[in-house]
Amino acid sequence: MPKPSTLPSTRSLRLDLAVVLLFWAFVTLGLALSSYLDARRAGSAISLARALATLAPLMLPQVSFSLVVAWLLHRRRHWLDRPLRLLAASAAVIPLYLLLATPAVVALGMWTRGQPASGFTQALSDWTAVNVWVDGMTACAGLALQIGWAFWRHAQVQREAALRASAENLSLRLTLLQGQLEPHFLFNTLNGIAALVRGAERAVALQALNRLSELLRYALRASQQRWVSVADELRFVDDYVALQRLRFGEALRWQADVEPADWVRWACPPLLLQPLVENAIRHGLESGIAGPLLLRVHKSEGRLQLALDNPRSDGGPLMPGHGVGLAKTVERLQALYGDRAQLCTTVGPTLFELRLSLPLEDLDAALEAADR
Repeated sequence: MPKPSTLPSTRSLRLDLAVVLLFWAFVTLGLALSSYLDARRAGSAISLARALATLAPLMLPQVSFSLVVAWLLHRRRHWLDRPLRLLAASAAVIPLYLLLATPAVVALGMWTRGQPASGFTQALSDWTAVNVWVDGMTACAGLALQIGWAFWRHAQVQREAALRASAENLSLRLTLLQGQLEPHFLFNTLNGIAALVRGAERAVALQALNRLSELLRYALRASQQRWVSVADELRFVDDYVALQRLRFGEALRWQADVEPADWVRWACPPLLLQPLVENAIRHGLESGIAGPLLLRVHKSEGRLQLALDNPRSDGGPLMPGHGVGLAKTVERLQALYGDRAQLCTTVGPTLFELRLSLPLEDLDAALEAADR
């Protein structure tokens, strides 16, 4: 079995050679048909097959020349990166081709007409300059078309390579961003459980560990996918809030207003919403500010609209922190959606407001596209 790296190259060469043969087959057929019609108008009894059999051998030098050029352009693709040098070399090679092809065409013509080889010298001297000119123009036209095809193919290959590299870079970037979020979530959650242990609330800490194991099962499954459903993400947020309620008790006043919709149908990047809620808790309850955390989610004009508000101290500075959650979320949204998604925050005197808007895409279609 050929190596995967050589297989596309072999296929490309075969395609180039097939295009050359097909092109000259059509040219030969056209010339034979023209010769046949001219003979019929002159009253000569000649069949199309006979005209084709007479003309086809005369095309062998040109076909051979084109096949050699195709092979060279395939083996020396870097020539296509220097078009001026390639065009200059093409102009120089035409006279060399005519020098070799003209005797071959004369000899083949004599062979098809059944003439003896002893008359070759005379036949070559009788070969007119017009014939040489026509052969030269045919060779130039064929070479120009062939180089044009090679340039087009080269551009296509470069474009496909650039697209593959871009897709691979995007996939790697998303994987790295997602990988950064997962330990960030785990680190902060374990810190919260450690606080329960330090506070001698071991029974509650044990419940928290059980809930954490459930959350980690989802995180592990979701981290292996490019997309999950919005319903999965909302359920994960509910489970995360339930875990945090074990730590903060009734102080965590969570109010979620989620519009009833077919959220299971729509795609969402995994672990997208939880860092936003974590940020709200960190800058609200963890900073000692009492007040409700308000989450509103609804669908509008094919977009997911999310609003998340948490209280903050009147005019005080924001809670210090690494800022990984929001920063990485913004990077992921930019990588996945570009300008089609927006995440905005507003720092008010007593309220921190977050607004997320992203296009809703069919989950099945998104998963199918990610698998390609």
